[in-house]
Amino acid sequence: MSSILSGKDRFILNQFIQVFKKEEIPIEVIDTMGKKYGTGHEKIKFKLQIKDNRFFKSLISPDAFSLGEAFIKGYFDIYGNLIELYDVACSKLLTTDRRIPFLKFFKDMLSSDQNKEKENIEYHYDVPSNFYELFLGETLGYTCGYYNNDETSMDEAQYNKMDIICKKLRLKKNESLLDIGCGWGNFLIYAAKNYGVKSTGITLSQEQKNYAEKWIKSQGLENKCKVKIFNYRDLGDQQYDKISCIGMSEHVGKKNMLNFFKAAYRSLVPDGLFLQHTITTNEKRKKGYENSFLDKYMFPGGELLLNHHLIDHAFDTGFELMSSENFRVHYVKTLKDWIDNMELKKDEILETVSEFVYRIYYIFFIGSLVSFKNQEISLFQNLYYKKRENNNKIDYFSTPYFS
Repeated sequence: MSSILSGKDRFILNQFIQVFKKEEIPIEVIDTMGKKYGTGHEKIKFKLQIKDNRFFKSLISPDAFSLGEAFIKGYFDIYGNLIELYDVACSKLLTTDRRIPFLKFFKDMLSSDQNKEKENIEYHYDVPSNFYELFLGETLGYTCGYYNNDETSMDEAQYNKMDIICKKLRLKKNESLLDIGCGWGNFLIYAAKNYGVKSTGITLSQEQKNYAEKWIKSQGLENKCKVKIFNYRDLGDQQYDKISCIGMSEHVGKKNMLNFFKAAYRSLVPDGLFLQHTITTNEKRKKGYENSFLDKYMFPGGELLLNHHLIDHAFDTGFELMSSENFRVHYVKTLKDWIDNMELKKDEILETVSEFVYRIYYIFFIGSLVSFKNQEISLFQNLYYKKRENNNKIDYFSTPYFS
């Protein structure tokens, strides 16, 4: 939408450019009339092209969601290495005292009742599954993989991650496994095929359930795997030998986390193991920035906790912590692979979803990568043990400590 800039818009634009000049960021800004504004650098690394004058409202309006919403609505485009620009912006712009409202975007990127929980999950995961296939690869693993080295592929990293979880849980043939938030069923299938367990997955997404059941059938695992539309709150009294929760508890929220652990505890047999694989926030993360973009466009109702708060909740429930491992650096590499796939397969992706949806995921992944890289968020695998009520009668060499 090309139009002449008003005096107000031109003033805002000049203030915007001055911030980049002050922080010596080599960017060129192009307005809707094609006029170019430099920042005093001979070598320009980034270009920001304004495509719609509504872009300027995102810089000043307290009701706007900053550049995040402006980007996904197509009000501007960025040319150059967007991950690098994010990194520069986070390290320089967010440390200056003269912030302007648009800067909260760089923090917005990462940072209910039972019926609302189902709506929130459906909002994110009921996008057609073939959209996710295009950038997640053959495993459909929608959380970080584990990279042995620089040569490890994205699919190999996901298989590595699943095998690590199986080994941490000490899975044995014919044991019962519950996967809370099973997604498209990848871990259910992997654990059943490679460790011989009988696995049950629960999800709130009908799209995921349908996909998982077709995948299970194609592998001939109908007698080993099943998927239910179920809320963790409704697990009841049935108990399982082992429980996993891989990238779901971010949706639970702070006020519900203790009840989440209580539900897992009730559903686990004595001497059982529960592995929680989840993104956490860090003390280093700056306070005072709302997650308005994240809450509206990616994970409605989602909330990140500090890892020691998760461990405290688990302890209050009765669990004993056996191990806690930070996979943060592996998520940086995972996100880079997802971003590369989205760029490589953009035309195919746009045959499945709109440009609007594509931009939401693309910019979210870039913001997430930078937050992981800057140690503002992490990914922890916490392994918990449900002790027997009378510890004096335990044969310790038969417990998970020695199995």
